[in-house]
Amino acid sequence: MRCCIGARVLAFALLSAGGALALATGRISGVVTDARTQAPVAKALVTARGGALPGQRSAVADQRGVFEIARLPAGTYVLTVEREGFQKLASQELVVEAPRATKVRLQLVPLPPPEPMTEVNPPSGDQPIVFNDALTPPVLISGPSPEYTPMALERRVEGTMAIRCVITVDGTVHGCRVIKSLPFMDRAAITALERRKYKPALRAGQPVDVYYTFTITFTLP
Repeated sequence: MRCCIGARVLAFALLSAGGALALATGRISGVVTDARTQAPVAKALVTARGGALPGQRSAVADQRGVFEIARLPAGTYVLTVEREGFQKLASQELVVEAPRATKVRLQLVPLPPPEPMTEVNPPSGDQPIVFNDALTPPVLISGPSPEYTPMALERRVEGTMAIRCVITVDGTVHGCRVIKSLPFMDRAAITALERRKYKPALRAGQPVDVYYTFTITFTLP
């Protein structure tokens, strides 16, 4: 009889512990939209990462752009959002408190249409052209290399960025746009590139303004 009573108490304790664990988690829910049109973005992949969560947890937005990531331990999280045709987005830090839902609205910026890679119609003198093998590449004279930000280091971010900029005939860099993003790195990388000075690209020996894509790989020390 005592054996049976002990087994029931143990089972009750396990159920109670499971209920407490469920109550100790929260969730992040929200909607993903197009930053220009405000239309919902379906099938966007939303991933949550945080110090309280081993690994990561993801959800895919439905046809209304709605998503929910449940069973998140209380703590601070960053969301990344990926969808073909849009720039990758990294959210600000979000605080999750159990058992509440943290609600967000995430806006994705569409990628620009690809530039033509051939000169079917030669550009005017003041219009940048896309850098290609027929041009002499620009040469770096001075300026910094993009470096890790403290937040990216803290979160052990690694990967490759792609940033397209205009390098002008006077060697300055401007109009940079992120093609492939890394969390907490976009603004710092653009700032570093726009402080650089180059010998300009040449077309038939003459300097020209070019659209030039920088590929930058970040690896933790």
